[in-house]
Amino acid sequence: MDGVLIDNLVVFFALAYYVVLIVVYLLRAHELSELEWKMGPVFSALLIPFASLWALNLLIGNDSGRLITGLPIIIYLVYDLWYRAITRKKPHHHPERWPVGLIVYVILLFIGSIGLNWYGFLVSYFNGVLPVASFFVMMSSFGYYQYRYNKRARAVSSDPLE
Repeated sequence: MDGVLIDNLVVFFALAYYVVLIVVYLLRAHELSELEWKMGPVFSALLIPFASLWALNLLIGNDSGRLITGLPIIIYLVYDLWYRAITRKKPHHHPERWPVGLIVYVILLFIGSIGLNWYGFLVSYFNGVLPVASFFVMMSSFGYYQYRYNKRARAVSSDPLE
């Protein structure tokens, strides 16, 4: 398989990864938990192309930069699969005290995203800008979710009927 095709596919799936995260945060912002839960298998399925493309990069002897920057997203998606799907823990998005597993989850999310962004820049400037822009849109959707959550929390805490 051609290295350019692999690179373009990695960037394509990086964009798909960010789109799925954007949708998840928007669903969460509008309290559509059932739809959010249904997005889990779609998100977990992203492990297949990222792992396959990483293995192809290894097999064709692509430079170590592509292997190093591609690995964090695989580690994150494996952890996500374990944390969310295999353990079947009920997600608690705003705990009073964050459990270690959730802290690791968020750290791996950022490291995986940064790795995808670096991968894009290893390929070309344009392919680097696309994931970075998508990352910021994803973070904006997360900010929107946090805004909506905080607005609801303030409304509940200031409810005079309580």
